[in-house]
Amino acid sequence: MREESMARRYLLVDEIASALRRGKAVECFLGPCRAGDDLGIRWLSLREAPGGEVCACVFESRDEGSPDFLDVYEFSPLRVELELGEPEERMMFPNLSECLASISERWPEAPARMVNQDVVQDEYADFIARGRQRA
Repeated sequence: MREESMARRYLLVDEIASALRRGKAVECFLGPCRAGDDLGIRWLSLREAPGGEVCACVFESRDEGSPDFLDVYEFSPLRVELELGEPEERMMFPNLSECLASISERWPEAPARMVNQDVVQDEYADFIARGRQRA
């Protein structure tokens, strides 16, 4: 298969904006993280909030997956005091531009690696395939 005929995974800014306007989340796999001695993974999720604001949530979970189990949404939170599906951090921004500018300060590659909701699991599969390289 020729490279140009392969599906593109990462979203352009206008595609991110369109997904958010349609009520969909966009996400970015941020890679490994750690809490003390516990190893985990981190990903970012953006959603449009009422009034056009953008809510950015950072999730950190235990790295419990395998090539046959990639559902990061089902992994236990890295911090025991958090509930399943509860973000580690929640940030609100007045618009998408300010959101992307802010997250790019912390994770410079994140705005260029945003994917549609659920595709973060494909990103996690790639992380496993690369041998779970840790920071």
